[in-house]
Amino acid sequence: MIVDMKVNIWGRYLGDSIEYGGAQTYMSYGVRGSGKSTLLEAIGMEFLDRNRTVIDLFGSRDGESLAWLRSPYAEEKKILLLHGDNTDVSCSWDTKNIAKYDLSDIEHYDLIISSSPLYSSIDQEYKDVNRIIDLVYDRAVWTKSAYICIREAANLLYSRMKVSKDQAMAKAMMTYFIREARHCGFSLGLDTQKLTSIDLDIRITIDYLFFKSLGVFGLPSDLSWLYKTYIPLRLQNMKPQEYLLLTKQGSHGVGTFEFHDWHKKPGEDILKACGVEVQHGEELIESKPDYRVGDFQHVEICELRIDGMSYEKIGAALTMSRTTAHNHIKKHNTSIARVGNCNLCTRAKADIATVLLQ
Repeated sequence: MIVDMKVNIWGRYLGDSIEYGGAQTYMSYGVRGSGKSTLLEAIGMEFLDRNRTVIDLFGSRDGESLAWLRSPYAEEKKILLLHGDNTDVSCSWDTKNIAKYDLSDIEHYDLIISSSPLYSSIDQEYKDVNRIIDLVYDRAVWTKSAYICIREAANLLYSRMKVSKDQAMAKAMMTYFIREARHCGFSLGLDTQKLTSIDLDIRITIDYLFFKSLGVFGLPSDLSWLYKTYIPLRLQNMKPQEYLLLTKQGSHGVGTFEFHDWHKKPGEDILKACGVEVQHGEELIESKPDYRVGDFQHVEICELRIDGMSYEKIGAALTMSRTTAHNHIKKHNTSIARVGNCNLCTRAKADIATVLLQ
């Protein structure tokens, strides 16, 4: 399926037309309903047509990213659905707990989807998706680029806030991720309704900035020079398949893409439409860290889990709640996934410091 998304008329051309399949960063900016997500999907289609893997993250709570399952690629490509800890998914495609996602999945699958309805809560989704983000840095050697589609850039910030001590640290982690992803062979596609909410440190890393319908807000002041070439009213009310492109080198022009009909429609039950059944179990409440649990007791929790004890039985044996036991097992695994070892077990000189637990 060839998309052939390109600029039709250049206002200024400096030789840097749109490239796909490498490691670039794309951002789509416009008001709600202007077709930002559909444009990111069209970019993803360009990557799929070049046999590159696409990873689709976040999106609205109604599951818009699951619409890929009724696209022509659903029959042509190998697809993996990622879901949360406490969720069972039944469908005709491969599924996997996101905690078990690893970089080999990029080589094995063409399209990897992490969609909100596949998690018991949006907080759980924001926490779990960090698994994908953190593993990006482990891809030091690569031969084929991949494309990560992040619907609404603010979701990435919220996700990083789940593993950061404060908002400043979360912003720093987000900026670092966007800046470094290309060095690990990942192209990024992001969309936003408010360009000025994106830090300048991030905006200067964007290779291709796509303007959709701007509504009454118009262009940011530092880009208002584009009005010398393009009529403001025209930019205010562009059709969903139209865009104005500004490249990192300064080329700009207007283009169109084929507005595919498989994109999710407002109010549609996308799970039913695509034949995906989701069942969420009883949600484990994530309490604040129990600071009364020391390093040695943390090791004891982990060892009891290795012995096959349930969270309820661990809690009863150690006089704590099942949630505290669950939180410490999750903290153990998260630390190993990020830095290669559990710092609590390391301090206690436990031999399970690098052992992932179920």
